[in-house]
Amino acid sequence: MTFMDNIKNDQRTQILVAGMVFFAIAFPVYFSFAASEVDSYSPSGKMGTYEITGELSYHWIGEGTENVNDGDEVMVIANSDAAGDEIKGKNIVGVRATVTYSETNEETPGLPCTGYQPAEDTVNTRLMHDVFEQSRSAIVSGESVAIEWYDSSLLGITVENMTDSMIELLLSGMGIGDGEHNLMIGVTANTGGGTGNCQGSDPGESVSWMIELISLDYTITLVE
Repeated sequence: MTFMDNIKNDQRTQILVAGMVFFAIAFPVYFSFAASEVDSYSPSGKMGTYEITGELSYHWIGEGTENVNDGDEVMVIANSDAAGDEIKGKNIVGVRATVTYSETNEETPGLPCTGYQPAEDTVNTRLMHDVFEQSRSAIVSGESVAIEWYDSSLLGITVENMTDSMIELLLSGMGIGDGEHNLMIGVTANTGGGTGNCQGSDPGESVSWMIELISLDYTITLVE
């Protein structure tokens, strides 16, 4: 009996031939698909030496003035929604709060008193967002407290043995920054002194605050 007769009459031969045909068709299709997937997959970019530059921008989301009594703390809240479309598509990498303050009223020493010198009060701040928190004690009027959730040490330098995607990950805000940002302001009043009955009276501080989101635009350049 010839091979063609076996194909016509023998079931085992029919199954064998069908399997050969299937694999002859399926294998090229599979390997063609796998090859296309490999060509389109880039795991982590090119390893090399990169120069990194960046520019920070600041986006207002809230401000106000609070009268804070001696020994008290006041919490203020700003929401990222206040920035509107200004931050749409921005790489938000941090938030900062700036405080300025002046005496609620002049210290009033008792009498008689000579050579009285008032003392500056102590203002403490604590900025909070999500799981992040940063504090500054005895902050000077006009200074800021900030939270950053990116690697700021990479800006303005050249790095070696890294890929561009690794650098991008370190400079990305990772979608953090939306929602509420809380600032705690605390005051400890300090009275001055002089000669005589010079114990002053100081109720606290008038503290102004402003909260801004921080965005980063950066460029990563491969150094040949």
